[in-house]
Amino acid sequence: MILKYLGHAFFTISLENGKVIACDPYGDFYDYPKRNVAANYCLVSHHHHDHDGVEQCLQPGAQVIDTAGVHKLGDGVTVRSVATWHDDKQGALRGSNLIHIVEAEGLRIAHAGDLGHMPDAFQIRQLGRIDVLLVPVGGYYTIDAKTALELCRLLQPVCAVPMHYRTQYDPDMPVGTLRDFLDLAKAEDAQMPLMRIAKADILERPSVVTLAIQA
Repeated sequence: MILKYLGHAFFTISLENGKVIACDPYGDFYDYPKRNVAANYCLVSHHHHDHDGVEQCLQPGAQVIDTAGVHKLGDGVTVRSVATWHDDKQGALRGSNLIHIVEAEGLRIAHAGDLGHMPDAFQIRQLGRIDVLLVPVGGYYTIDAKTALELCRLLQPVCAVPMHYRTQYDPDMPVGTLRDFLDLAKAEDAQMPLMRIAKADILERPSVVTLAIQA
């Protein structure tokens, strides 16, 4: 599979069977590039405008998955969606959030959405083993860099891909930078154009992978 980063919390996962899964497309959000992505499925962690811009960023026809539970997509592909919160007050401030885990090609890719707290023991059991964790690191609206690193140590993914941090597209957004997280994690900023993920060599990946925002 191929993972691409389109900015903020927006990713695409392209599978060997030709299907494309979009995750949390932003709507009209700061100065992020306008998108017109062809996708078969769209995972939405919560219905805030910067995470559910299905009509603004995707071509018509994508099947939206925005509820907790197990979703069978065919061809051996499953999405497991785990209920969490957008804040550390059980949703009292910003509502609910879903962590979507894509199970395909022998791998498990988790998109944490706008996770705002450390998962409890029950949620951790629901999440299970994770190969790649797409994790917010900016704070304010989500967990911050320190908590994101604690989450990585707790869940022990093979590698983490940071997201939801301040960039040149949203310089006024009150969140931390990618560098804040990388310094804590003692990780390099490789800015790969995309990430090819295969079960055969996933263990060769570094613990943190940074992806460049697609032009």
